[in-house]
Amino acid sequence: MSTEGRQLFIPVVCGSIRRNRRSLLPTALIVERIEALGHRSVLVDLRELALPMYDEEPESEAQPGVARLRELLAESDASVWQSPEYNHSFTSAVKNAVDFVDEELRRKPVAVCGLGGLSGGVRAVEQFKLVLIEMHALPIRDSVHFTEARTLFDAEGKLQRPEFLPRIDQMVMELAWYAQSLRWGRENVAVPQRRR
Repeated sequence: MSTEGRQLFIPVVCGSIRRNRRSLLPTALIVERIEALGHRSVLVDLRELALPMYDEEPESEAQPGVARLRELLAESDASVWQSPEYNHSFTSAVKNAVDFVDEELRRKPVAVCGLGGLSGGVRAVEQFKLVLIEMHALPIRDSVHFTEARTLFDAEGKLQRPEFLPRIDQMVMELAWYAQSLRWGRENVAVPQRRR
């Protein structure tokens, strides 16, 4: 059966847990654009999930937030991760979250978006893509770098820089292409067995 035209599920992870974070509105905007393009999405707020620090302990693995994160990513066809740049890298909250997952991201495409000043979090994006490759996820080339984060939205939460909309849409369309192709592959092509 062809996967073309099938609706995808693409959750979007907000990688900042600070009280006065600027990441939440751009993350919600990505969710909105995914849905406008005909796919399902949900905003995965790492602050709300309140994940414990990853320590491989059974009590940590049993936390409701961990179970919810794994459930959403297991159901997903692709995902988007949005992280501000802290000290030239992605947030510790993002690293902690990916340490709790494995098969849920394997052989699935991932788009990574950054947020920051002049660079728009480009260093955070590039570093996180290296982690995703190690996890056997497939980070795509296209990203959205939300530059000058303080000017993105007004006090009422209205987008002030509409030039980001076509950038987001292009990224989502690329991600959807990979998601359709890789879903077909996971369903129809045998996975190579690693030799020990």
